[in-house]
Amino acid sequence: MANLSKPAVISAIDVCLIDVAAGRRKLDPAWVETLADLFRTQGQKTPIEVIATGERYRLVFGHHRLAAAKLLASPAIAAVVKSPEDFASEAEIALAEITENLARRELSALDRAVDIARWREIYEAAHVANRGGRPKKITLEETTAKFAVSFSEAARKAFGLSERSIFNAVKIATIATDVRDQIALHGIADNQSELLALAAEQPTRQADIAALLTSEPPQASSVADAIAILDRTPKPATEPRWQKLATDFSKMKTSEQDRFFELHEAAIQRWMKGRQS
Repeated sequence: MANLSKPAVISAIDVCLIDVAAGRRKLDPAWVETLADLFRTQGQKTPIEVIATGERYRLVFGHHRLAAAKLLASPAIAAVVKSPEDFASEAEIALAEITENLARRELSALDRAVDIARWREIYEAAHVANRGGRPKKITLEETTAKFAVSFSEAARKAFGLSERSIFNAVKIATIATDVRDQIALHGIADNQSELLALAAEQPTRQADIAALLTSEPPQASSVADAIAILDRTPKPATEPRWQKLATDFSKMKTSEQDRFFELHEAAIQRWMKGRQS
């Protein structure tokens, strides 16, 4: 990990000298504009982080803040400047970006899923793969379980990293990259149930479904609606009340889900007792 023993030195860096690697999550123009307004009225409260690479700099995290500074035509931005030696590997740099993203509320369900899936891949490469001899074949469920228990209980609760949430994130992250970009700023990007339904389809179908969902005006209101249009079958009936509740529940924070369980403990215990009988 980055060397935390060194005091952070904040410098003013020319925004034109900062490079952003390809493949970063899609910028939200509304959030960039919001940050620009905050910069204009309050100044930049939190520096970005960059790595010095010769005469230029490589962005570690703070893409939206950098875009906000550019929107204001600011010549410079406050940044913590690291050196390549502060990181043990490319994976360490990626983890710095991922953990920064996960700690921020603006992440959609899609953004969060992609970051968790990337994090699990880095963990698998570092801790699970065999170092010598034949590669050991390990199932997704096994690596997911190992990844989940690698966190403290507090970290799992803060990040919502249960085995099920990680497994769902990995499935959502299989949505084709171009489709992810297309739906990134659409309502479906913050609906886990819809994202899982989309991920279950083949890439070509995903693209067709995304096109129907994001057209102006939208030709479909859900993945199920889009599939019905593509297959020329009747639209599905209105979802039952429990399904809407399940959708809302999937978007809750872990603390909110825990509160729900507390309020409905009697019903949950009744259901569990029925399964055991």
